Amino acid sequence: MQTLSLVILLGLGAVALTLAYWAFARAAALAGRDDNPRRVEAELRIQRGRILDTNGVVLAETVGSPDRLDRFYPVATIGPAVGYYSFRHGTAGIEAGLDAILRGEDEGEWERYQRQLLHSPLVGRDVRLTLDATWQQAADALMGDRPGALLLMSLPDAEIRAMVSHPGYDPNRLDDDFAALLADERAPLVNRVTQGQYQPGLALQPFLMAVAADDGLIDLAAEVEGGERAITYGRTTLRCADPAVSPGLTMTWAEVLRRSCTAPLFFLADDFGPDRLLEGYDAFSLTVAPDLPIDLVTPPAALIEDPFLAMIGQENLTVSPLQMGLALAGLVNDGRLPRPRLVAAIQDKVGVWQPFLPSYSVEEGPAVAPATAQAILQAMAEYEGVREHSALALSGPGDGSLGWYLGLSPATSPRLLVVVVVEGALGVAEGQAIGRALLTRP
Repeated sequence: MQTLSLVILLGLGAVALTLAYWAFARAAALAGRDDNPRRVEAELRIQRGRILDTNGVVLAETVGSPDRLDRFYPVATIGPAVGYYSFRHGTAGIEAGLDAILRGEDEGEWERYQRQLLHSPLVGRDVRLTLDATWQQAADALMGDRPGALLLMSLPDAEIRAMVSHPGYDPNRLDDDFAALLADERAPLVNRVTQGQYQPGLALQPFLMAVAADDGLIDLAAEVEGGERAITYGRTTLRCADPAVSPGLTMTWAEVLRRSCTAPLFFLADDFGPDRLLEGYDAFSLTVAPDLPIDLVTPPAALIEDPFLAMIGQENLTVSPLQMGLALAGLVNDGRLPRPRLVAAIQDKVGVWQPFLPSYSVEEGPAVAPATAQAILQAMAEYEGVREHSALALSGPGDGSLGWYLGLSPATSPRLLVVVVVEGALGVAEGQAIGRALLTRP
């Protein structure tokens, strides 16, 4: 009888040790396994915070029963801007950048202990963006089915009001469409506004001419010989974007910018030199990724092999529409590039909205002098109260092309900025039409 009692006690002790081992020593490993049913159940019960636009319109929310919650996006075209959340496929966009806040995982130790003791689900906090759902839908409609990107920012705060990336996706159908989206060579899951790497072509002209004017290499009021000349690049002939330019037309440097002419900038490479050209890229932050809690691409090193092609944006430098938008905002801001804003506020743990003010490093100096920045803006073309610059860039294999449009409204004191890139454009007219329609929208 004593022997049997001893065996039972030893058995119970072994069971207790085994339970303690799995409960404490191996708890982290179990929790991290994808096939752990408790982890799956806990994930599906998370009450993820809402994502709102600047006016309080819901862009993403959690719906369903307490035991099975799903993410719902009322504005289906918001995908590239807001991103997505999926238990199966992870997160992207703001859903990824602010994941800990939206999940509620930034809780304290005592809060976590209480929640786990009561087996309560994580409850996230709401986030309010600078995006405007009305502007977003209007911009998306204007892009139609054209592949490319559109960025709309307000000035002088550099708050992003709309980000359109085509082709895009409906985040409500992500789980059903994910395999097809991954296989699609057009890369619909890429946010072209922040991740797209495009040849800038002559869209660089306002910024490089600003650097040249600041250095005294050009005088905007001085005449330029042969400004209307064509430049042959590959099998393409690059001329002025303004079709009204005729052979022999006398132009100043200001008119070269206004008419978006290639030749004068091309031949300016001799005076500029590759080192100063790289410094110009850096001054307008065209070689670094902007600081935003969203998917970004760090640009590859812009090594210059052919300064002449580099001057007209047809060499190694590639840029995102967001980078170009901030460079343009820098001209409006007297040569100093602003910090972009996409997140306006975050709810604290008692539901009070707190401004989202990320910490930045020491602000860099101006790219160019204030007077130079304003002179370049005044030299840009004007159309019905809109300050603008249009350019065609050659890109990709074969004869691929991009239509760039940079616009500011109103022309005299800009409060809105738009950047449009149309992939496969045959000219600048498509991007112009989209940008102008958005900036002059009632």
